[in-house]
Amino acid sequence: MKKETLSIIFIMVIMASMSSCSHKIVGTWTINKFENSTPSEQGYSLSNIGTITFYKNGSGEKNINYSVLGTSHTDLFPFKWAASDAAITLVGDSTEFSKTWIVIASKRNYQQWKSTTGNKIQVLELKKN
Repeated sequence: MKKETLSIIFIMVIMASMSSCSHKIVGTWTINKFENSTPSEQGYSLSNIGTITFYKNGSGEKNINYSVLGTSHTDLFPFKWAASDAAITLVGDSTEFSKTWIVIASKRNYQQWKSTTGNKIQVLELKKN
C-alpha cells in the first residue's frame, strides 16, 4: 500500500513537471522581436510583428504581418503545439514559425526562443498580453 501511494505521487510529480511549461505558454503573446541571421549575410531584426495565441487544447492561432526588403509576409495560419521545459514545437502550414524552437528564457510574461535551420539562426522574443 505504501509503495503504491509513493508510485502514484511520483507519477503525479512527473506529470506536473512535464506540463509546467505548457501552462505558462497558454494565452496571447505579442512578438516583440523577430531576428533572422545567417553567417556571412546581412540579417534583420523586426519589432512588434503580430501576435501568437496558444490554447489549452494544444492548438493556436498566429496573426503575424511583417515586411523585409519590400516583401510582405503574412501568417494567419492555425497550428498545433507541444511544449517541454527545453523546447516548443509549432506544427502547421509551412511558414517561418512552424518548427521546433529551443526555449532560452521562460518566464510568466516573457519568452525567448531560438531556432537553427542549416546555418540560419532565428530568435523570437514574446511578451504576454
